[in-house]
Amino acid sequence: DEELSSLAFLFGGVGDARHVMATLLDAHHQFLSLPSSQQEKFKLHLTLNDISAQLLAKDLLVLVLAYEMGRLAGDFEEALSESEPFFLGTVIMYVTLGYAMPSTVYRKLVECIKLFFTESSRDEFLKTFPWLQLSTRTWEGILPKMSAWIDPEGSYSPKLPSVERKLSSLNPSDHSMDGTMGDLAMMGASGEVMEGMQRKFAEAKEERKQQRLQMMEMIKTTELSPQMTNMAKAKLGESASEEEMRDYIAEIMSSVSDDDISNPRAIAEMYLTPFEKLFYQMTHALIPPAVTPVETLNQELALLNEKPISSETEATEAISQYKPTLLKTWVVNPVQIDPFYSSFVNGYVEPDDTNHLIDFPSMFLNESTKSCMISPPPSLRNCQDHEKVRKSNSLAKNVIRYYWNVGKALNDLSGKVLMEIALGSIVALGANREERKHDALPTNYHRISLSNIPDYTGMLSVFCTVAPLLAAKSSSITPSLRSNCLLNTGIWKSYDDYVFSTASLGYQEAGAIFRLRIADKEAHVWNSFTTWELADTAAEGLAMTHEKLRRWIHSLYLNIILPPDRDANSQLREERASSVDLFLLTLSICVRELGFPAHVVSSVLDELLANDTITTKATLSNDSPASIATREKSTKKKYNISAFQSELANQTAIFMQNNMLGLRTLATGSLPAASASRYELKLKGISPKWAVNWDIRYGGRASSVALGFMLKVHIGTRYGISSGASDGNANPMMMMMSRAGRGGLP
Repeated sequence: DEELSSLAFLFGGVGDARHVMATLLDAHHQFLSLPSSQQEKFKLHLTLNDISAQLLAKDLLVLVLAYEMGRLAGDFEEALSESEPFFLGTVIMYVTLGYAMPSTVYRKLVECIKLFFTESSRDEFLKTFPWLQLSTRTWEGILPKMSAWIDPEGSYSPKLPSVERKLSSLNPSDHSMDGTMGDLAMMGASGEVMEGMQRKFAEAKEERKQQRLQMMEMIKTTELSPQMTNMAKAKLGESASEEEMRDYIAEIMSSVSDDDISNPRAIAEMYLTPFEKLFYQMTHALIPPAVTPVETLNQELALLNEKPISSETEATEAISQYKPTLLKTWVVNPVQIDPFYSSFVNGYVEPDDTNHLIDFPSMFLNESTKSCMISPPPSLRNCQDHEKVRKSNSLAKNVIRYYWNVGKALNDLSGKVLMEIALGSIVALGANREERKHDALPTNYHRISLSNIPDYTGMLSVFCTVAPLLAAKSSSITPSLRSNCLLNTGIWKSYDDYVFSTASLGYQEAGAIFRLRIADKEAHVWNSFTTWELADTAAEGLAMTHEKLRRWIHSLYLNIILPPDRDANSQLREERASSVDLFLLTLSICVRELGFPAHVVSSVLDELLANDTITTKATLSNDSPASIATREKSTKKKYNISAFQSELANQTAIFMQNNMLGLRTLATGSLPAASASRYELKLKGISPKWAVNWDIRYGGRASSVALGFMLKVHIGTRYGISSGASDGNANPMMMMMSRAGRGGLP
């Protein structure tokens, strides 16, 4: 009961928020089954975090519109038949899935943004939607994006592309195995990577086949469900014997291919009308239902729907006739285009292989999510009138259905669920526990989902700043943190190598040091997600010999200041977002929170500060990614580190100045005597007009580089770390120590 009144989930890199909405639907589903006494106690806090103001603005807009749908329509049928909820659902469909929309829909979008956001203050907004929480900084970060959406002419420079140019840049992918292999080849994936992916696909396919065969054997002996019996009798007749029904069901299962079970294309076919599919193929745009309760929308689509369509030929003719009108009167969806990024790339329209006809059904309408919906889509599996249901089961209706369910959950859980919208780095959020505690926001979470954030930050940042946010274990809940490798899966041979990239340790060693353990049976970069839990002890970490600890600290430092060359033009590359400040933060955590001997850590840091060279067995690889196996072959080598001593000394001074290092025995003869100051690095070729927003969009990479020298342009005096803690977008300490000013270049 105690956890029931203080549940907290954190979603880092929230993106399109589908995991948040699935969690909300699940919470609503379970809440309805609780006895009234437990419903009274139920409280759930959901933190939606991202560094992209554009994405968070879109998520916030969608949540508000979904809430309004749920408030206005008592059930899904009313959401389809009543003008206002239907219109809101249509806006959501185009905002989230479309690259162009009917002008009527765009005008409704503008009306909603003005009503709920741009013509409202933050305080007024939070009074209207008390289930939302966002700081002034977040509100001020997302509002300019929404202002740009309602006035693209005055906000986008260069101007937004034409509808024709934008839609012609789309090349929807079929998500097939061949398509995936082709994309990887174009990105420069090696033959070894390609072979590895093909092998994994083949293994997964064989595993599904074996599972299906086992199910067919079970059908011969287990009791048939009422659904199975009804389906078999509908085909064989009421007089069918049990043996005949079993044979029939087994035959159906044997005729289903593995591709039908797992292929997103096959899943999506269940939620598309043939006309929707053809319209998308011919125009790359989405179409609402033929008849809507919104008269202005009906008028705009009149030319498309003026004649009844009974064949593909007639459909093709109608779409061809309407397409010029679409290109002339529809509006480019500004919500899909970040105004700053568009300006940065000079309005260049990138090719896009997104296929929303496939992506939405396969990602949002999975079986577990549908099971939690009050009004789920009709199931086409085991359906007696498959074709009739399929023709009426459109993508447009199911998008509206999905978001009405989300809105219904938000309304039913009013006062029970609080959604916090948090703009900024997940790493900075983790470092700001004291500030969050002051603002009565959660500092401990039962579930932390990071998507593929570690692809950019590395796992060391996660261990140091995010994992400490996990709540303590209880008898009923085991808190967990999960993430996946998405950006560059193909370059890693093992999860050990993935963790080793920034932590200089294998995953089991890293887990032991940071008091975590892998919850999965096997950790692998090919897993959909890898889940970490709190470990009971840190015995292995605390048992580390002094020499092993010294070698690990050396390895951490060397791999930060001397990373291997990587191909900046390859989309498959290792990101090493580590810096000297993260190195010092790691040492601080090891001493202050994990109980490592301070005198040993101090002596190693003293050695790095005082000497131009070090001799060590620590691993330094010239290959990217480095393999953990390299470490086992290491011999003593001498490294010249003199070029990096100024930075290490100044970073160390800032940590000590702010009482963050936890090393009282550190010799200070190598440190600057005066208080640390702020310095500015000006990059040639970067126009001053980018300076304000540079770190907001690109800070995760620009700020993660160890500078390796002392900057010479003095622009400030003593720099207090705590004053800038919430402002970082990558490794927070680097942003705090080297930033010229709020929003400026590091």
